[in-house]
Amino acid sequence: MQPIVYEIVGSIYILQIRITHVKNMTWRFIDTDMTDGYYSAALFESIAKHVGGGEVDDTILFWRAKTPAVYLGYHQYVEDEIHEEYCAANGIQVVRRVLGGGCGFCDEDHILFSVIASEGGGTVPADIQGAYSRVLGGLINTLRMLGFDGKLEPTRNAVYSQGRKISGNAQGRFEGAVLVNGSFLLDFGFDEMDRVLKNPPMNLAEGVECARDGMITLSELLDGAGYDIDYVKGALKRGFEDALGVEAQRGVLTDSEIELAQRLSEKHRSRDWIYRMDDKRRRRRARER
Repeated sequence: MQPIVYEIVGSIYILQIRITHVKNMTWRFIDTDMTDGYYSAALFESIAKHVGGGEVDDTILFWRAKTPAVYLGYHQYVEDEIHEEYCAANGIQVVRRVLGGGCGFCDEDHILFSVIASEGGGTVPADIQGAYSRVLGGLINTLRMLGFDGKLEPTRNAVYSQGRKISGNAQGRFEGAVLVNGSFLLDFGFDEMDRVLKNPPMNLAEGVECARDGMITLSELLDGAGYDIDYVKGALKRGFEDALGVEAQRGVLTDSEIELAQRLSEKHRSRDWIYRMDDKRRRRRARER
């Protein structure tokens, strides 16, 4: 049976019914807050290598985009997804992550997260959908703590509230680690996203023609009442802890993780990495002529 918890937020009593597993493991929690997009991609890659190698504890990482950025899936093509000239002219970073999935436009009004576990450790299931279900239960917990509904949409590996998407997610496995990354929308610049992405509704529910109609933010759920970001982060952290059955203690990055992240960030900033799939396609087409 799920625990029932009452919490006072202002003068409102919120009934919390959380998805929980028995807590029997200690994880590490790190919040870098405002972080460069290229460095963030390098950082969760570095942490994953260290987690997979057994050098550090499994980790929940939070950050926010210091500069607006498009996070591109590993197998996607820049020229198919993004208005490149607009991004270049407006200082919007194009970041190719080591994970699959679709692209997403992010700014400081998103809490971005990476749940990084040792593969085969038992906390995150081995199968892809099982991993999504376990980890994204943390988002559902968070929404319930804040007084709203939350539902996993398995065909898109997204979390919805009031029938609209509030969290998009991606997954990857390499070097002994499994990562589930995603976003929690606090607010959103829909007009800017329309200028950045070529097909904004692509990863939304079938039939949605305008991203604004298929997405929802915490600000909208609160009807403009405002929120305390530290409180929301705390709820998100607790949501993940309950879903995973762990206790995440605030920690620090090791010197080795920082050093590797700094080196990897040069790769993530390079044109060769950002356009690697586009260049492969151009070479393939040239051979086929």
